[in-house]
Amino acid sequence: MPRTLRDPAGAELLATLENTFAKYLALDAGLPLVLALWTLATHVFDCFDAFPYLAITSPTKRCGKTRLAEVVDMLACNGLRTVGATPAVIFRSIQMRTVDGSTLTLIIDEAEDLGTKSDNSDALRQILNAGYRRGQSVLRCERNGEKSFEVKSFNTYCPKVIVLIGNLPDTLADRCIAIAMRRRRQDEKVERFLFSHVMREAKRYRRDSEDWAKTNRTKVKRRHLRYDLEFLEDREAELWLPLFSVCAVVSPDRLEHLKTIALRISGAKQADEPAELGLLLLRDIRGIFARSLDERLPTTNLLLDLKTLDESPWSAWSHGASLDARGLARLLRPFKIFPHNLRLEDWVGKGYERQDFEEAWAMYLPLGPSATPLQGP
Repeated sequence: MPRTLRDPAGAELLATLENTFAKYLALDAGLPLVLALWTLATHVFDCFDAFPYLAITSPTKRCGKTRLAEVVDMLACNGLRTVGATPAVIFRSIQMRTVDGSTLTLIIDEAEDLGTKSDNSDALRQILNAGYRRGQSVLRCERNGEKSFEVKSFNTYCPKVIVLIGNLPDTLADRCIAIAMRRRRQDEKVERFLFSHVMREAKRYRRDSEDWAKTNRTKVKRRHLRYDLEFLEDREAELWLPLFSVCAVVSPDRLEHLKTIALRISGAKQADEPAELGLLLLRDIRGIFARSLDERLPTTNLLLDLKTLDESPWSAWSHGASLDARGLARLLRPFKIFPHNLRLEDWVGKGYERQDFEEAWAMYLPLGPSATPLQGP
């Protein structure tokens, strides 16, 4: 007989999922809520045009990455954990679940090879780079009879979790919500993870999630179409939109809390990205203008301030020599920023004005946390 469909209370279900993650894992504040919303969102995955990957990373082993992957596997929609799968296995597994009308949540453990250079890694990165957005596929030639072939399209879009020590390649990290794991502090207590017991517990919660999804899918889709996360950059807004859409339905009183968490995680990801030199220079100059409160700075003063920034490369720019006026102008030229004559009291010479940078700062540097309030229904 078919199972009777329930409509579990949304806020209670979210709290249950959140507590499950917090009970067995040492997690930074806010991460249990993100993980709970993400796993719940996998059950309404078909409502979204794009879906964020989870990047579960740590600086070293024994930080709880595999344990977290196990819990996500138990709670998400049709979890499939894999290690060392080939690109063909990945896209064929996704395709099989798509054909039978269900959703696969793919969990790729020990994914350090994604950062290496090989034909297999390159092909897998291409699939993962494309597969966070609806409608993306790979084309392959399939044998059709003994002597003929046909081109076949394989879907690559599904929820995915990538687990590794270290960092993902930039293009993949850009498609992920970062879940940074760490070793448990001595004063932190977590419950012992008994696999069979947790599996039984999680099975009940997964069924509640399935029931909630069946009765609330239309509401989630409607919220998704009406949301605009203007406080995040375009790609980050796209990644977080499914979680905010689910939160708006399951527990709308948590939206402001989720906004705070999203800004923190997105900001940390931006800070960890290896900046292109031009963007790094724009960021550093923005900080110099903010600290000086001056509207105009001579080139010599700007260069002196840049060379004092220990974490930036300007003091040993070229073969140990520091950045000079010519190098500064060359780096700023692609942003259409040029030095011009300044007059400061009795001094006349080349320099830059704050207004020279305003458009480039707005266009190329991320918005700050206070840029725009949460927009929603």
